[in-house]
Amino acid sequence: METSKDKVEHLLALKVMRLTRPSLLSPLIVTTDQKDLPGTLLNDFLKSDVTSVPGSETIAASGFLLLPQCFGSIYLGETFSCYICIHNHSNQTVKDVTFKATLQTGTSNILLSSDPPNSTDLVPGATVDEVIHHDVKEFGPHILTCEVSYCSTTLSSDLLSFRKFFKFEVLKPLDVKTKIYNIESNEVCLEAQVQNITSGSLVLENVSLETSPIFHAEKMNINEGENGLSLNIMAPNESKQYLYCTKPRPDVKCDIKELNNTTYIGKLDIVWRSNFGERGRLQTSQLNRLAQKFGDLYLSIEKIPSIIYIGEEVEIGFKITNTSDHTMEINLCLVQYPKFAWIGASGISLGVLGSNASKSFSLNIVPLCLGLQSISGIRMNEVYSKSTYEFDDITQVFVIRKPLTEEEYQKILTKANN
Repeated sequence: METSKDKVEHLLALKVMRLTRPSLLSPLIVTTDQKDLPGTLLNDFLKSDVTSVPGSETIAASGFLLLPQCFGSIYLGETFSCYICIHNHSNQTVKDVTFKATLQTGTSNILLSSDPPNSTDLVPGATVDEVIHHDVKEFGPHILTCEVSYCSTTLSSDLLSFRKFFKFEVLKPLDVKTKIYNIESNEVCLEAQVQNITSGSLVLENVSLETSPIFHAEKMNINEGENGLSLNIMAPNESKQYLYCTKPRPDVKCDIKELNNTTYIGKLDIVWRSNFGERGRLQTSQLNRLAQKFGDLYLSIEKIPSIIYIGEEVEIGFKITNTSDHTMEINLCLVQYPKFAWIGASGISLGVLGSNASKSFSLNIVPLCLGLQSISGIRMNEVYSKSTYEFDDITQVFVIRKPLTEEEYQKILTKANN
C-alpha cells in the first residue's frame, strides 16, 4: 500500500494498519467416495483438520477467524478506520513529535487528525499511536497522507519531517435505480430497485424515503417471513424493489399551484450491514418529479372504487379547483362514450368559483365493457369567457362480472346436469 520511500534515514518509523473485522477461515475441501481408491482417507483427514467444524467438514464451515491479509475493499457509506503508530527506533530522545493525517478525494482534502497537532517527546523504544475514523462519502480513488515532524536532540536542532502516502479505492456497494409516477390528487409513486453489487451478502436494516416537508411517504410493499421479521438478506447481484406513495400532508396549508410547483420528492436512505456486522449507510441524491401541466381548472378524484361490476351503477366523487386569478362560473356537460354511460343530466351549473376555490360533486356511471376502462367525457364550460375545458382519461377503473350468488350457481349446475 505504501507508494513512496524517503531518501533520509529518519529516527522515527511510521506504520499504518487498516482496522477491519476478520472473516471466517475456509478449509480446503478434498473428498472422495468410500468406494474410490483412497477410501475414507481424505474424509478422515478433513475430520482431523482443526479448522473444520465437526459434522460439517464438507461444506466449508469453520470455527476459526482469519485476520485480514490485505487492505481489502472499502465501500461507499462505510466507516474507514485505521491505526497509526509512530515508533522511535533510535537510541536517542526525539522531541516535539507531531502527526498530521489528511485524506484526499476527487473533490476535497479532509483533515483526519487533530488541528493543531499535539506534540510529544519520545524516548528510545517509545511509541505514540492514534486511531482515526472517517465516514466515506465519495467513491473513486482516495489517498491517505501521513506527515510526521520532530526535532532531534543530537543531530540537529532543525525541524525534520517525512510523509508517506497510502492509496485505496472506494467502490459502490449498491446500484439504485428509481422511477417516479404522477397520479391523481398530487400523489406521486416512487419505484426503487436496489441491487447488491458487492462481493458478499448484505442485510438491509432500513430502506426509507425521506420526503420534503409538505409530503408524507407511505411504504406500499412489505415482505414478511413466517416469524414476522422482514426478509432483507441480499446475496451478491441480488435486487429488491420498493414502492412508495407520497401524499400532501393534511396539516400543510398550500394551494394546488404551490403543490404542483414543488418538484422535490425526497431522497432514499439505505442502511445495511455486512456478514460480520459492519454498518454502512447510503443516501441518494435529491429525487425530483416533473410538474404537472394543467390550465385554469384542475379536476381531481376524491372517491372511486378500484373494482366495479359491469352493468351496475356506481358513484364517483370529483373535485374541481379554480387555479386562475379570477372568478369563474362553471357549467358541467357530459359526453357519452361507448364503453360506459353517464347517469344524470348534462349542462347543470356548478356555481361560481373564486380564485383557488374548490367544489366537490358526484357523478354516476354504468360500465358497459369489461377490463381496464378510462373515465372520460367531462366538459366544463365557463360562462364569462365562453371557454370550454375538456377532461379525458381522468382515471382508470377495472370492470369485472359480478360473482354469482349461491342460488344462481345452483340453477346453472342443475341445468347442466339435466
